[in-house]
Amino acid sequence: MNETDTGTIEERLARLERGLKRGKRAVTAMMVLLAFLLVWNGVMRGGKVHAAPDAVDLVAKSLKIVDEKGSTRVFLLVNEEGPSMFMTDEKRKIRVGLSVGKDGPVVSLDDEKEKPRVGLSVVKDVPVVSLRDERGKGSVGLLVDEDGPNLALKDQRGKTRVSFAVLKDNNPDLTLRDEKGESRVSLFVDKDGPLVSLRDERGKMRVGLVLTKDSPHLGLYDENENTRAVLGSTSLEATNTGETEVTAPSSLTLFDKEGKIIWRAP
Repeated sequence: MNETDTGTIEERLARLERGLKRGKRAVTAMMVLLAFLLVWNGVMRGGKVHAAPDAVDLVAKSLKIVDEKGSTRVFLLVNEEGPSMFMTDEKRKIRVGLSVGKDGPVVSLDDEKEKPRVGLSVVKDVPVVSLRDERGKGSVGLLVDEDGPNLALKDQRGKTRVSFAVLKDNNPDLTLRDEKGESRVSLFVDKDGPLVSLRDERGKMRVGLVLTKDSPHLGLYDENENTRAVLGSTSLEATNTGETEVTAPSSLTLFDKEGKIIWRAP
């Protein structure tokens, strides 16, 4: 016996990899929502409102609703970006914004400094919810796309550090990322059991722990993700006969970079 056939385990690792890529798509959608919120604040504070010059009737340029002191509390307008509505507090600070742009509707709830703290949007048919701190950095993002729900936690530099998703096949996936946004720890559960992977700074899997119905399996991988050592049960296929042997849960098998067995016990 001189070659490995990791079979089911490799397939589960592949599903985990697809889950990691989906997490990156979730981050992109939340970045789009953030861009929308920043544009809102820029438009209102900069006063760059351009209504159609030939508009008529009540929707001609804009509509302002004032309180008993004459302060504008609700402002509606339509410009080249689409319709928008803004609501202010008693200090004339914008606290609520609603807009419908080319990519979909956006709602922003701002703090007393007019910083976006809660955002809700539908970007290309994908609903996105975003929560931010007073500096607009650390955030929580939630979206639901065709693959299922995805929750992401970002640090103060805007990098996603934790993501949790329920994939299309109803399997949960938890990923921890480093300061560069690279996946370093992943936990995945499917019908066959849990799987944990540890990755290096390049995102390459170096350690994989799998628990199946039969036994646990610990795999160590090189920088190219080739299996170099397996502690526990694994499938070995003989190149001469094609026969497959499943090693004992207490076995240890070492491989070279070509996947050939160089040592095993028992």
